[in-house]
Amino acid sequence: MPSFSKQSQQQLKTCHHDLQSIFAAVERAVDCEISCGHRSHDEQEQAYEEGRSGFHWPESHHNDKPSMAVDVTPVDIDEDDMRRWYWFGGYVRGLADRLYDEGVVTHRLHWSGEQGDPELSKYPHFEIYLPH
Repeated sequence: MPSFSKQSQQQLKTCHHDLQSIFAAVERAVDCEISCGHRSHDEQEQAYEEGRSGFHWPESHHNDKPSMAVDVTPVDIDEDDMRRWYWFGGYVRGLADRLYDEGVVTHRLHWSGEQGDPELSKYPHFEIYLPH
């Protein structure tokens, strides 16, 4: 059974309880790594400068405390294997929907790949859906 590394555990602890519950369930079936939960001001600006985020501080959901967003990558994924990225995103979304329907989590989940852009599909960003 897969389990998160210490670094992944530390990143996930900075996230909203619903994200912690969802990705704890994901990790039981799919070996993955949490690369980012909460981002400080400096981390957010660096992510913007490097093109890993389209937002300045404090506009990203990663800047909330607890973080309303998390970046997660399955282990051993080929960056260009779009079928695997879509499978992973769909798996996470399906599991999150089931946990929502069962009352385990109180928010729906959004995946960056749902926007139909192949480049965003392999971007491992998930966030709690907050209707405007």
